[in-house]
Amino acid sequence: MDRWRTVAATVALVSGVVVAAAQDPTWPPSEVFMLGAEEWLGSPATRAADGLPGLLLSGAPYDESSVLEAWTWAYLPSTDPEVVKNEACRNDVKAVIKAIRNPLVYAEVLLKGHLWPVILPDSWGKVPDGLLTGNFQPWGMMEECTMLHVHELIDFPLKPFDLNTTFDGKYCAVSFRKSTDVEEQPGPQPRIGAFMPAIPLYFYGTCMPSSCAADDLRASLDARMSALGKQTSAVDCQTRNDTKTLEAADIVVIVVLTVLGGLLLAGAALDIGINYSDHQQLRKGPWRFLLAFSAYTNIKKIFAISNKKNPEVISCLHGMRVMSMTWVVWAHCYIFFYTYSTNLLGIQEVTDDVLDETVDNAGFSVDTFFFISGFLVTYGVLKEFSRVGRINWIMYYVHRVIRLAPPIALTGAVMATLARFLVFGPLAMHIERTVVEICQQYWWADFLFATNFMNHMCLAQCWYTAVDTQIYIVLPLVLAPLLYKRKIGLPLLGLVTAVSFAIPTTIAAVYNVPPAFNFIDPVVKPTARVDTYMTPWCRANSYMVGVWAGWLIYTVRGRTIKLKLWQTVLGWAAATTVASLVLYGMARYDTWGDDQVPLPRAPSIIYAGFSRGAWCLALLWLVFACHTGNGGLINSFLSHPSWQPLSRLTYTLYLTAVPLQSLFPGQVYLPFYINHLNMIVYACGFLFIGGILAVLLSVMTEGPVIGLEKLLLHRPGRGLSDVPDETKITRK
Repeated sequence: MDRWRTVAATVALVSGVVVAAAQDPTWPPSEVFMLGAEEWLGSPATRAADGLPGLLLSGAPYDESSVLEAWTWAYLPSTDPEVVKNEACRNDVKAVIKAIRNPLVYAEVLLKGHLWPVILPDSWGKVPDGLLTGNFQPWGMMEECTMLHVHELIDFPLKPFDLNTTFDGKYCAVSFRKSTDVEEQPGPQPRIGAFMPAIPLYFYGTCMPSSCAADDLRASLDARMSALGKQTSAVDCQTRNDTKTLEAADIVVIVVLTVLGGLLLAGAALDIGINYSDHQQLRKGPWRFLLAFSAYTNIKKIFAISNKKNPEVISCLHGMRVMSMTWVVWAHCYIFFYTYSTNLLGIQEVTDDVLDETVDNAGFSVDTFFFISGFLVTYGVLKEFSRVGRINWIMYYVHRVIRLAPPIALTGAVMATLARFLVFGPLAMHIERTVVEICQQYWWADFLFATNFMNHMCLAQCWYTAVDTQIYIVLPLVLAPLLYKRKIGLPLLGLVTAVSFAIPTTIAAVYNVPPAFNFIDPVVKPTARVDTYMTPWCRANSYMVGVWAGWLIYTVRGRTIKLKLWQTVLGWAAATTVASLVLYGMARYDTWGDDQVPLPRAPSIIYAGFSRGAWCLALLWLVFACHTGNGGLINSFLSHPSWQPLSRLTYTLYLTAVPLQSLFPGQVYLPFYINHLNMIVYACGFLFIGGILAVLLSVMTEGPVIGLEKLLLHRPGRGLSDVPDETKITRK
């Protein structure tokens, strides 16, 4: 809105100049007239000079008057040939400075109806309101800059007032770092923690002539800032004429997607044709391999809803998965947008209340998935062993890879190639470095389930599949004794579970690491938090509680278990109390700013070692109560058939939602404002769009893989479930 007000005011100013010139043949307009117009309109260049140069020079003495005189250094390359060798750039910068600073030239340009001397500095990032709440995001207005096309030729009788320049607007995003920081290496940039891209301080936007290169602006800024111990860490420039061309890898991915799409459509056409013909025998011939790709059948399977009650189906898991995935996506909005927010310090307003712990402790939604994974694997193995008397352990691993790897591979391929065409805002090049280029070099880590041990992550969310798979690999060492020698297996399971609780407790005691990823401690490096959040030995306790749940549900299957009222009430009360204490019990200590209270060492160690397992113990009761008919309204809600389609999409949604959230900052032109309502709205959008992409990803990968697996890798029994976000035992 401010931009259009400025444009309207400028048009009015031009009209005023024309009228004044017609009434008064004296030219140029009087100084009084020009000062009055400037006072009424306000000069964007002056507003730029008032704030940003001083902000960039903060921490060092400077003369305010010299800053105001030399304001151009913050926004335009230097005209000093010793600093900028590019003569065309220097000439265009001189023309810009002359048009803005010289009242005669400025008025003559406006009189011709050319508004660029006002629009160009108006697009510069200026010191915004709310600095004390962390609004350090003067991005400027990229579209206002890149829409400029300047062709100016003014021939004054006095040569110093001549103006001859032609250029387009080039928007540049600039960020600084301290000279003492580690030198930034070219190529992909690492992330902080699990998801948040590392973005330098003092990020702002400027607009300069297209004849200037990013290195020209970088050299100019470094010449001014190096004396203050600061250097540019990135200068990312874009014009409206910049185009991204298809590379060989892009073409390969497009071909793969086209072939997959063709197979899906061909399979669907054949499938529908067989349904309306008498040639059902085709389903048993060679055409059955094409039918495995049928989008028609695979979409029907995704959205199928069954109202039949089956004692073999743990139906409450459907609601648990969908609600947990919603929780994950909602919390990720805060993580991804926090770095680019206009209330960087004001974020404490959405973290200080007790109920805000729902967002702060969203990491327990991941423990829910670890619990479900351990539960399904154990239940599936026990069930298959009871059916056929053995377990094919080779297929145990093969099935895992062929079910999880294809969706990851396709998602990673798109992120490494076509994703760069989806970012075009001020942060576009920054997002390419922290997301796209990382995928180009480190895609294999996701495919090999090693993401959690990498400093660079392509699909950052795949740290979960990596940890889950690493636990899955060693789980047979616990399950095999449970199958063949229960007297040995149960004590061994108990011992492993005790160790899984002891390890994070010991780490917290020895290394004094914060008890959870969300706890703020400026002394502890973010990598230390990651080491306790993204490692299998610190997440195994949630998984092992799931193993116990799988064994328990398998043991009681087929039985009618009707608890007494007092037993049911006591169970729900205990589970609710434990879950509430885990989520909200540390609210007094999990705060920012002056309200922060130091967490005593003993509670910190206990919470670090037992909170995740305690959360999953509450889930164990929930699953047991719901599946045995003691869940009441909670079971009716979680087991409602409407959850089933969404539940089947949680794995592919888990793969698509995070890329959407990581790319989105590269598509916006203004920073975010974080509050709960905004984040809920964003989360709903990501769930909807991510859900559509999840359907496509599932139809392209999961559906065909399941169909081909049944045709090519026949197994003696069914029920082995190893996919963390898929309740296979609910599907025929």
